[in-house]
Amino acid sequence: MLRALSRSAVAVVAVAAGLSPMLAVPASAATVYSVNRATDPSTGATTVVRWAPCTINSTGTHTHYITYRVNTAGVSTRVRLVQRALAKLTAASGLQFRYLGRTSYVPHNAVIHYPTGDKVVFDAAQERAQTGAELVVAWASGAASNLLTPYEAGVGTVSWSGNAGSQLRIVEGAVVMKRGVHLLAGFTPGSSVGALLMHELGHAVGLEHVTTKSQIMYPVVGAWTRAYYHSGDVAGLRRVGRPAGCMTTPSAALADPAAMARAAGVTVTG
Repeated sequence: MLRALSRSAVAVVAVAAGLSPMLAVPASAATVYSVNRATDPSTGATTVVRWAPCTINSTGTHTHYITYRVNTAGVSTRVRLVQRALAKLTAASGLQFRYLGRTSYVPHNAVIHYPTGDKVVFDAAQERAQTGAELVVAWASGAASNLLTPYEAGVGTVSWSGNAGSQLRIVEGAVVMKRGVHLLAGFTPGSSVGALLMHELGHAVGLEHVTTKSQIMYPVVGAWTRAYYHSGDVAGLRRVGRPAGCMTTPSAALADPAAMARAAGVTVTG
């Protein structure tokens, strides 16, 4: 029986001084894992969209710790749940995380009302300004975040940027878990909250949906769902994690399409 749906909502971000929008294209070479690819403005080449796990400069190699906060919606044990999920993610990907504490912030999309039609974009800049963290994991009602649709139990999303002097990379991420969804406790096989959280965190580090039920990144959790990242998930996490290599340029500034639209006189809601 299908228990919960999830998806990835990938943000359009500005990548150069001209603020050219760019969408990633999911890779289709494998069915056991899928990653996004986009044009890196620093090289003009197509690259996998991922966090910088580390940076190499004149002073050596420096590990990047992705900072995060948790909105527990009043359930303190959710902090430990997130930490356990991130430990599994670190073991599979080599990405490192640093906990900054709790937050009341709920990630959401900004809706930009252009005359030609609405554009929806993850409001990454507001999340960073409100929390000071690169990743927020929040439990919220469906009405509290327009990242969620009525049919989803969770969502993971990212925003990335780059420019002529900065390699393209993910600079902000979010996971929203819908409150009130009946899921098994912990990291048990089947429709468990741990399995769903691992799935959404997979999106938050660059993985996309796959067509193979044995993988955590299959878009529906059910009796077949495992309580760990399987071989295809791990292969994908290696493509977006530390084994993919360090970056050699500093991070670009976080893009803020919503603020740019407001400055141009365009109405923004959400």
